[in-house]
Amino acid sequence: MQSTPLDILKQYWDYHQFRPLQEDIITNVIAQKDTFVLLPTGGGKSVCYQIPALCMDGVCLVISPLIALMKDQVLNLTKKGIKAIALDSSLSFQDLDRELNNCLYGNYKFMYLSPERLQSDFVLERLRNININLIAVDEAHCISQWGNDFRPAYNNIQNVKELLPNTPTIALTGSAKPKVVEDIIENLQLKNSTVFKSSFKRDNLAYMVFETDDKQGKLLQILKKNPQSSIIYVRNRKQTKQLADYLIELGISSTFYHGGLTSKEKDTHFKLWLKNEAQVVVATNAFGMGIDKPDVKTVIHLSPTENLENYYQEAGRAGRNGEKAFAIILTNKSDIPALKNQITHALPEVSDLKFVYKKLCSYLGIAYQEGEHVTYDFNIYEFCKRYQLNITKTVNAITFLDRQGVLRFSKEFKNKTTLQFLVDNYNLIRYISTHKQHNTILNFILRKYGGAFESTITVDLNLIATQLKITKSNIKEQLLSIEKNNIIKLQLFDSDINITLLEPREDDKTINRVSRFLVQQNDLKTTQFLSVANYIQTTNCCKEQQLLNYFGEDTTANCGICSFCISEKISKKENSLNLQEQLLDALKSNSQNSLELLNLLQCDSEELLKTLRALADQSKIELLPNNKYRVK
Repeated sequence: MQSTPLDILKQYWDYHQFRPLQEDIITNVIAQKDTFVLLPTGGGKSVCYQIPALCMDGVCLVISPLIALMKDQVLNLTKKGIKAIALDSSLSFQDLDRELNNCLYGNYKFMYLSPERLQSDFVLERLRNININLIAVDEAHCISQWGNDFRPAYNNIQNVKELLPNTPTIALTGSAKPKVVEDIIENLQLKNSTVFKSSFKRDNLAYMVFETDDKQGKLLQILKKNPQSSIIYVRNRKQTKQLADYLIELGISSTFYHGGLTSKEKDTHFKLWLKNEAQVVVATNAFGMGIDKPDVKTVIHLSPTENLENYYQEAGRAGRNGEKAFAIILTNKSDIPALKNQITHALPEVSDLKFVYKKLCSYLGIAYQEGEHVTYDFNIYEFCKRYQLNITKTVNAITFLDRQGVLRFSKEFKNKTTLQFLVDNYNLIRYISTHKQHNTILNFILRKYGGAFESTITVDLNLIATQLKITKSNIKEQLLSIEKNNIIKLQLFDSDINITLLEPREDDKTINRVSRFLVQQNDLKTTQFLSVANYIQTTNCCKEQQLLNYFGEDTTANCGICSFCISEKISKKENSLNLQEQLLDALKSNSQNSLELLNLLQCDSEELLKTLRALADQSKIELLPNNKYRVK
């Protein structure tokens, strides 16, 4: 007897009922119909393609943009005993060939592919021989030129759809405005597709914006009032450790999380928070994938995000158990100008892109019309120093070229230099006093990287070299010397970034082909920044209403629980108390009817009658037979 979708949900996910829309979506997919799914964060999108794929014979082809996202999904499925594999763009040809054979003969149920793989005739030919039961397009907003993180490589999906014309397609996204939804359906050529859209409204989630000059003080007030599980988002890695340490000193159990931690460190820190051994996790936006902790009470942003799509996703990690929760932004007058300045200086223009691409090829020694599919070690700091480039803008330019499929920019940092102090603070100070040649580097490491006495830390040799204005070889020599004296335990690696050109070097011809997308994306990012600024700075509108309108939901109803709505309630209460005082004062000297009081006080008629009734109920005034009021 074939298992039903609910049977599979119980067997592998240990849930006994579906979330809203999930069952209807799954039924639609099993009926072999093209399907579009817009479920905001926490809605359970992955189940919508995983369960129907498990109900059908064959392999589900999942197209996903991020290597880390694919690996996370594969890991979660494997833990459930479901065979899954990720064929990301980092695999060599030999590895890819072997893994495709595994998909053909190894009873796999899920095959995750990066969109870049679908431009390969070799991959397409191999897919022809595999029994694909469903094409699932994850993060489908990437196919839209108007979507966040547009990736032209998503257009390669049309190649596999032509190859498998009778295979149903499901497109999934967590945040897309109406224009983006239309674009996705058109670009993916979904036939007679059923659109499933969940409202962005979260009845239990209160959106709060507080302007304060003392963010830390306000933060402590919030955490002490709500001593349950919390996420605090900060802008950079250094802040995560500093703030976590500060909270621990004040008695609030905390840990931290960012992209520079090792896999083991990430897992350890995450589990501390997951098991509620740490109330707070302080994190960068790297803290996102696989976060499904139901009892998060507060999500607090100490800096504004670059767009409302990201903010909604991060804020939505609060209150997934349905209980009252808070999504809070703490802001001050300098935040928006700082974000604007950051975006302005970080967005590369077309001229920047051309310069970076040409110099990059020269730096790596790539001749014209050569370099395709060759991987090069890359030192971003030395590169920027040699050509006097702004590092943030340069990283963004190279990342853009990565998303356009011009090159692959690997930032997984597989080989990191790590160290840990083997002596305590007292003996380290003694060592520095007798080895003054190592004073500068050791003091820099102590200032820049926390926790080196307690655990192994990752250090960036390129950053140290840039900050201290000494060569990397000199830093290595010093660290090796310090290690010989048994002061540190050292694991030394020279390169932690690499670049692979995915097409031959062609300079202006390459850049001219993708430049219009850069202009478009820069315009989009500027527009998105203005939406963030408007959300934070608008003080006369319901916060939930603002978010819903941004995502295309036409509503004028106030939520009643956001920072604006609460302030309105307080204001009305204060006004009501003030009106009560005015009425009692007016009736002290002589009795008056409601019309006389209205003319005297010049207030709202409904509010006047409501306040008169309240005073009468409190026996502070009474109504006379002549319809006049007097103080009792």
